[in-house]
Amino acid sequence: MPRQRRIESVVLSAPDQSAHLYPEALRAALAEYAYRLGFDACRVTAPCAPAAEVEHQQQWLRDGNSAAMDYLARDPATRYDARSLLPACRSVIVLAMSYYSGDAGRAAPEPVRVARYAWGEDYHAVLRDNAEQLGRWLDERVPQHRYRVTVDSAPLAEKAFAVAAGVGWRGRNTLVLNERLGSYFMLACLLSSAELPLDEAAIDRCGSCQRCIESCPTYALGAPGMLDARRCISYWTTSSKQPPPRAEMLHGWLTGCDLCQQACPHNAAPAITREPRFAPLPGLPSMQPTAVLQMNEAVFQQRFGRTVLAGKGLARLQAIAKLLLSET
Repeated sequence: MPRQRRIESVVLSAPDQSAHLYPEALRAALAEYAYRLGFDACRVTAPCAPAAEVEHQQQWLRDGNSAAMDYLARDPATRYDARSLLPACRSVIVLAMSYYSGDAGRAAPEPVRVARYAWGEDYHAVLRDNAEQLGRWLDERVPQHRYRVTVDSAPLAEKAFAVAAGVGWRGRNTLVLNERLGSYFMLACLLSSAELPLDEAAIDRCGSCQRCIESCPTYALGAPGMLDARRCISYWTTSSKQPPPRAEMLHGWLTGCDLCQQACPHNAAPAITREPRFAPLPGLPSMQPTAVLQMNEAVFQQRFGRTVLAGKGLARLQAIAKLLLSET
């Protein structure tokens, strides 16, 4: 049985009363409503990320690890100050939602694999819809409230704010790890003008474990918490506009890569998602490269128009499929 989160009972005041709630009561009610919306974690941090997170990113850039993602080096200060996106921001509400569906929908091993986050509907839309509801909920309870939602959609270092808020700690594979959720979750940030009590950062529980580093077949994980995107399978299958120079760099992955997550002990039994839109869609989590090459645009949109694959485009997916086919 998946582990269940214990939620303290909180009475959600009516809008005309809740504007007078003490910050602690409003914070508790916010967490309960976020849980009702499907979020598995709701934590609050300050508008400015810790200096250590800023330095970590700057060192990563100085080491040349960003590959062709030059946009990450533009206006670095704004990525760590939420007020650059919402000048009235006084709190960053960091939300996490599990997308882990266990073995549901898992097919027999096939030549190509798709990372778990792409099995269901596009997480951008799912998290944005729910976070917007939470923002409107605050609108009704905080006078002259202002908010903005980000889900990989703005120059905001969401993982840095997640670490600061205590959603989890930064694992050696650079992902945010949570004791209950592992790393199979997506993040959204709700920038709010409400001043809410802040949460503490989480304790790093990786210890001396290096299983994620040892599991990477392309040696993309060097120093703990430092990922060389030029070697990363997920970079080549999701972020790069060009396929990798050699087919063997893909190791059978069509989109993303879960190898370092699969190796992590904290992902041994993570909480199952409560979001039905993350249930695996037909044809996922694995596909034959020949099936991808035989698709036309209409078939592609019909089958995968609601997934993150649609954002990558059929031509890009077929380029990777050709490489994978050449390797078999």
